[in-house]
Amino acid sequence: MQRSTATADPRYGIPMALTAAAMWGTLGVFANAIYRYGIDPLVLVTVRAGMAFMVLLTIMLFRSPRLLRVERRHLPDFVYIGVVGIALEYWTYFETLKRTSLSVASILLYTAPVFVTAGAAAFFGEKITRRGLASLSVVLIGGFLVAGGLEARVLAQDRAGVLFGLASALTYAGYTLLSKRTLPKYGSWTTVLYAFGFGTILLALMSGPKLAQLATVPLEGWMLMLGLAIGPTLVSYGLYLMSLEHIEASRATVICMIEPVTAGILGFLLLGERLAGWQFVGALLVLGGVGALNARATPSTPGHAISAEGPH
Repeated sequence: MQRSTATADPRYGIPMALTAAAMWGTLGVFANAIYRYGIDPLVLVTVRAGMAFMVLLTIMLFRSPRLLRVERRHLPDFVYIGVVGIALEYWTYFETLKRTSLSVASILLYTAPVFVTAGAAAFFGEKITRRGLASLSVVLIGGFLVAGGLEARVLAQDRAGVLFGLASALTYAGYTLLSKRTLPKYGSWTTVLYAFGFGTILLALMSGPKLAQLATVPLEGWMLMLGLAIGPTLVSYGLYLMSLEHIEASRATVICMIEPVTAGILGFLLLGERLAGWQFVGALLVLGGVGALNARATPSTPGHAISAEGPH
């Protein structure tokens, strides 16, 4: 475990982003099993972030303690990432679920690539090409279909819930863009550690007395939560930030749109959820859009273009 100084290469970044997204797609399977123990969703995300922080801190203390050192003047950056990209993203998504539905929450969250593309162009000089915009449009339409956007109940929703959903997309985009500030100096794992650390503090304060629910969780439940913290949390966030060292932020978020596709397939195979024909069409659109965006990937410097053709 060390801070990366390797030359940016999409041939590494693309598989990292794909793997991170696929792992995030398992969240529903873990949550479905853990909720059987009567745990509030906000408590679960607090434990998720806290356990991920403790596992990574333990590994870094024994293997790479030097990665724990950060300059005091950079601490506010990590606080922002933890508060905005972890705590507020989890909370706004949780509020969206309470006010709308899983389908609506997913659709609104996955408008994040639009915000990342705009932010990356404004703050990091990433160029927006016609291929990039076309791929983004196809992927957004596909994600809308995969998440069940054509269902009648999805089209009429609580206004506050929609606003919370858009806020979850903005905070998710904020995690990506804010992390780009710390990655060049500190790398992915230091960023992940402090993000989860500061995020856990705020989430614990928000959970409050509900944390007492954890006293009744059996060993099996704790093992499931540990698996949730390690796989689709610690490893996936680490891989996602590592991908940002090799590819553009805008491209990484579009690639991660395969998450709802993975979640839909796993729900169909493991949880007995039914998928309509247009959801399969949506999955194909997402995969096609991601594939078109990343065709003929070649080594490049991240932060210049959403186009798969590299910097212009």
